[in-house]
Amino acid sequence: MSKSWGRSVQFNQLKDYEKRILLNYVTQTGLTIYQSWTTNGRVQPIEEVISTAQKLMRGGVDNYLTHK
Repeated sequence: MSKSWGRSVQFNQLKDYEKRILLNYVTQTGLTIYQSWTTNGRVQPIEEVISTAQKLMRGGVDNYLTHK
């Protein structure tokens, strides 16, 4: 787990299995988006792909942490 997750009050209140689910979501989602981008020929600028992925992932993580 990265240092930034360890400083999150909300993250530290999660049960161990919830932390694992959340971290798996973040890592697997990012990897899947990157793989899709490369498979589809890297047409979009990587900066746009990263920005969109960050917004989608951040929204999901924020929603999960605030509705626990």
